Amino acid sequence: MISVKLCEKANLPGNTSQQADHRVYGSFEPLGNRAHIEHISAKCDVAPRYWCDSKEIAEDCGVLEPCSDLLWKSLLDAKPVSISLYYESLCPYCRQFITDQLYPTWKSLQKSGAMVVDMVAYGNAHETQVSSGYWNYTCQHGPEECTGNFIENCIQKYTDNVFDAYFPVIYCMESSKDPIAAAEKCVTSAMLDWNVISKCASGKEGNGLMHQAALNTDVLQPKHKYVPWILVNGQHTEGMQQEAQTNLLKVVCETYTGKKPAQCQSAAALACRRDILV
Repeated sequence: MISVKLCEKANLPGNTSQQADHRVYGSFEPLGNRAHIEHISAKCDVAPRYWCDSKEIAEDCGVLEPCSDLLWKSLLDAKPVSISLYYESLCPYCRQFITDQLYPTWKSLQKSGAMVVDMVAYGNAHETQVSSGYWNYTCQHGPEECTGNFIENCIQKYTDNVFDAYFPVIYCMESSKDPIAAAEKCVTSAMLDWNVISKCASGKEGNGLMHQAALNTDVLQPKHKYVPWILVNGQHTEGMQQEAQTNLLKVVCETYTGKKPAQCQSAAALACRRDILV
C-alpha cells in the first residue's frame, strides 16, 4: 500500500488590523507577485486569496483588471489534462485501474472539461505477420484476452473513437466477472449492434485494428514495461504512474491549470499493482 498525504484545508486568518494592512499594500495570493495593490475599498471584506473568485469581489477589492488580465484569461485558455491508457482486456490490474480509478474520475469530471482520455487495447501482446494485411496475436492472458482486445478495439471503431461513447461499454465489460461473456450484453445495452461488433472482432477488420493498436503501443517513449501503462499529457514517469494508479483524480486536479472543479476537493487512494511485460 502506498501512503498518500491528502490535502488539508488551509486555516483562514482572522481579520486583524495587521493582516488588513498586509492586504492593502502587499501583492495578493491569486496572482502572486504579478500584481501590487495600493488601495482597496472598504467593501472588500474577504481574504486576498478570494479576491479573484468573482467579478463582484474583484470590483470591491479593486483588482478587476489584474484578475481579468493575469488570472481569468489563463483559466479560460487552460487545456484539459490528457490521460492515455495502454492496457489489455484480461489484465487484473488494468481492470482494477479502469474500475477503481478511471471510471470514477471520469464520472466526477465528465462535465468539467478538465480531462480527456484515450485507450489502447493491446498491452503485452505479441504479433506475427502471416500474410499481407493479416497478423497472428499471442496475448499475455491467453486467446480469450486477444478476443477481448479485438472486441474493445471494434467498440472504439464503431463509436467513432469518442471516449464518452465507448468507455461505458468497455467499463461494463471490465467490471464484469467475465469480460468476454459480458461483451454482448454490454454492447447491446449501449444500443450498439452486436452482430457488427462480433463480425469486426472475428474478421480482418478487427485484426487490422489490433495491428494499429500494436503500432501505437510500439512507438511509446519510453517503451512500456508493464500494464496498465499510463501517460499524463503524453508523458510517462514512474512517479506519474504510481500517483495515477493510486489517485487519478488527484493527479488530474493537480495537473489541470484551469479553475479547479468542485470534485477536486477530495479523492480516494487505492493500491498500485501492475502486470509485468514478458
